[in-house]
Amino acid sequence: MLRFCKNCGLLVPHDAHTCPQCGAPVPPPAAPAPGRTAPLYDAPDREDEPAIEAMSQTATTITMILFAIPIVGLVLSLVWSLGGTHDPARKRLARAYLIRTLVVAAAAVLFVLVAALVFSAVLHSQLAYSYYYYR
Repeated sequence: MLRFCKNCGLLVPHDAHTCPQCGAPVPPPAAPAPGRTAPLYDAPDREDEPAIEAMSQTATTITMILFAIPIVGLVLSLVWSLGGTHDPARKRLARAYLIRTLVVAAAAVLFVLVAALVFSAVLHSQLAYSYYYYR
């Protein structure tokens, strides 16, 4: 078990009784609770949270088909991800689809912007070349 000096914060070896840096006494390591082994930290039990059941294959397929319709899919993903359904699995699926749609839209806008800038630079250089060349 790791121990730290209460005085200076140095990591103290497990067999030391005093801190090697400042000489302050180090309390003995805590004994593990009966029937437990180290580490003393366990993940909290999640018995109080109900398990989220997955959607059936048919419901997932129908939902994905609805998402594939351009405007309807966007509207349904917004409504379902913001609480328009009582099915937590459908809400998670809608949120994932909405995030994917936003990432794809941002990438498309970035691509169009870069393409427009490149086209503009090429067009400008061609116009400048023709202006000076034919003058």
